[in-house]
Amino acid sequence: TYVGYQKGSDTLISKQLGSRQHDYFQMSWFKKGMRSSTGFWSDPYYDNAGGKDYMVSYCLPVSDSTGKTVAVICTDVTLDTLSSIVKSTELYPNSFCTLTTTDGEVLVGPPSTCQDNRKTHVFSKKFDGNDMILSLTIPDADLYKRLRKSTLFYALMALTGILSVLFISYRAVQNLWALYDIHIKEQQIEDELNIARNIQASLLPNESAYKSNNNLDISGIQMPAKYVGGDIYDYYIRDNKLFFCIGDVSGKGVPAALLMTIAHTLFRTLSAHNDRPELIMTALNDSISNNNPDIMFLTLIIGVLDLPTGELIYCNAGHNSPIIIRSNSTEMIDTPHCLLLGIDPGVEYTTQRLLMEPGDTLFLYTDGLTEAENLQKQLLGEEKVLELASTFNGTTAEEQIREMHELVLRFADKAEQSDDLTLLSIRYFGTKHTLTLNNDIQELNKLNPFLNKFFDEEKLDKKLLSQLDLALEEALINVIMYAYPKGEKGSMELTLEAKDGQIHSVLSDSGVSFDPLQRLPVNLDVPLEERKIGGLGIHLIKEIMNVVTYEYKDGKNVLTMTYDV
Repeated sequence: TYVGYQKGSDTLISKQLGSRQHDYFQMSWFKKGMRSSTGFWSDPYYDNAGGKDYMVSYCLPVSDSTGKTVAVICTDVTLDTLSSIVKSTELYPNSFCTLTTTDGEVLVGPPSTCQDNRKTHVFSKKFDGNDMILSLTIPDADLYKRLRKSTLFYALMALTGILSVLFISYRAVQNLWALYDIHIKEQQIEDELNIARNIQASLLPNESAYKSNNNLDISGIQMPAKYVGGDIYDYYIRDNKLFFCIGDVSGKGVPAALLMTIAHTLFRTLSAHNDRPELIMTALNDSISNNNPDIMFLTLIIGVLDLPTGELIYCNAGHNSPIIIRSNSTEMIDTPHCLLLGIDPGVEYTTQRLLMEPGDTLFLYTDGLTEAENLQKQLLGEEKVLELASTFNGTTAEEQIREMHELVLRFADKAEQSDDLTLLSIRYFGTKHTLTLNNDIQELNKLNPFLNKFFDEEKLDKKLLSQLDLALEEALINVIMYAYPKGEKGSMELTLEAKDGQIHSVLSDSGVSFDPLQRLPVNLDVPLEERKIGGLGIHLIKEIMNVVTYEYKDGKNVLTMTYDV
């Protein structure tokens, strides 16, 4: 039975095709279907019996429950219908499909508008028993259109990225040059600040110029918190008087350093022809106050020490109280403070007086000492400073400065220095002549020049010098050999004073307690090989000196010797 549409009609028709003339059992498609296990397409043919049109048929074998093929179902499709189905498949705007048999017979050909000269890509697929080949032809222009768009998009993106990288690189180079310029400028500023620091350091007094002064032992240190600082200290000797000052400018850095330099210059200029501290302070305040648009101020102490008498006259303009260190006491000098410098011109300043005894030390400092901070922001304070200063009796000015600075470093415990620090130690010996030596045998070379100068200044007969030199050298050797453990550094201090026809000499050291006078007297009548080692030097000292005494006082060995002239 044939069921279908008649060509050119929309009416469904049905025909009985089975007859002797139409024996489907003998048809090739039936025989092939009975032998096949899958569906297949037939070759194109003209259906004269049913559809009256060019056809292709799809045949599908039908099996029973045992799997035996018992029938063949066949569906006929006109070539026009097949062509319209194939041609309706349009994946790209100008693409088209063709359908051919494996024998090369064209079932659906290309459209009439197809341009043969176009570059195309053809994709083919055999199907349904490999009887037909479906081919899809796509022009390259359409196939790669999206890819070209994507390529263009990514190319634009890449170009944008490259331009961005170039821009970033350009800006980075600009920034590097800017940083380089900043570095150069910072280096220039640093170099200039180093020069300023060196200039500021050059304003400090030369301690070595005062080492030969027998009335004084003086030492100072200045430690700016930045490259340059606002602390000031200075001293010099004129007309047998020591002029000194120590001060602290408000703030830190370059502005403070400039005001410090002005104050230093004014101190030197004003004190060159005036020995009254209050008048020097008044003139210095007037000069700064009248030329101080930024209202910067400073604290300052100015002192004048009469070296022959030990009388100290000083004026304190708001500065920290100095410390007086005596043989039996250590304390802050409690004095009324006058107004700070640089605030108000016309202020009258007053002075205080202090009599310094031989051996006394005046220790001055800025608030960078007592207000030194540690990592916990705690302050060092006056109590710890006084506690350490109480151990300074008999030590050199340089040792005092070093120990106080070490105290600050230990307390700060790697904390950044919070303020400028300045220390100044002035030890007064009066009319005594003092020589400080290290426990080194080479230091003995300093003894003879010291004695010659002493004899010259005291106008003594140099015929006595050799005997005194011999005795004192033996005493110094005794300290060098026995006062300090081997390898330990130490010092000793020899003081001479000519008084009442006698030369009084005192030798002191901070070594182990040792009384050389306790040694048994040397018996010179015993043969040399039978004598015990040691004691000959002390014997010689006793023979030359009229009086020799020893005492252990305030942690020091003190050997006192008197020589008649």
